[in-house]
Amino acid sequence: MVGPADKVARAAAQRFLAGEAVSIRDAVDQARAESGETVSPSVATVRRHLEGLRQASMGMEAWRAQRLSRLDALEELLQTIAYLAPECTCYVTGRAAEGHVDDTGAAIIRVVGADSGPQLMDDLEAHDVPPFDVENRATRIGSIAVAHVNDEALHADLLLLPDRPEAHAAASLVDGRAVAIVDEVAFARLVEDIRSNATVV
Repeated sequence: MVGPADKVARAAAQRFLAGEAVSIRDAVDQARAESGETVSPSVATVRRHLEGLRQASMGMEAWRAQRLSRLDALEELLQTIAYLAPECTCYVTGRAAEGHVDDTGAAIIRVVGADSGPQLMDDLEAHDVPPFDVENRATRIGSIAVAHVNDEALHADLLLLPDRPEAHAAASLVDGRAVAIVDEVAFARLVEDIRSNATVV
């Protein structure tokens, strides 16, 4: 039996897919208001419904191609950072570290040891990375600069971090909860594994 939270999640996914909401949270709020339900599904549940709806509407082959295109764009960005700032260590964290890169939230990249953030941003733009919006964000290791990449192929946040143990840990820099984290080599292997599985299915 489908519970009320799952019904709200599906309705929210439909709203987000139709472009009627600017975020998953907004889609959930709209779906709750329309249904009169008071329960709130998790963001992960809404994303699962959204993935299923996209697979059904696009077809599996087109959905896989879009997924790989976004993963490739993220891998290319990592390679560009590694080329421009070889002294830095880069990690992909959160959902993107598990192979999920979509328009429901920015992929997170930690750039550890980025002593000259503005110079790196300039160098990336010179290598055809779209212009950045930069903001400061409060974290457990102090205020850090976050550069937002907003491109048709990729939404990513670059967290410019000092080289401290916390920056390398598999824990959120905001609340300390456990998060998935992979370095650029492991991310490249992940993308290759996903590509190989896509070709044999």
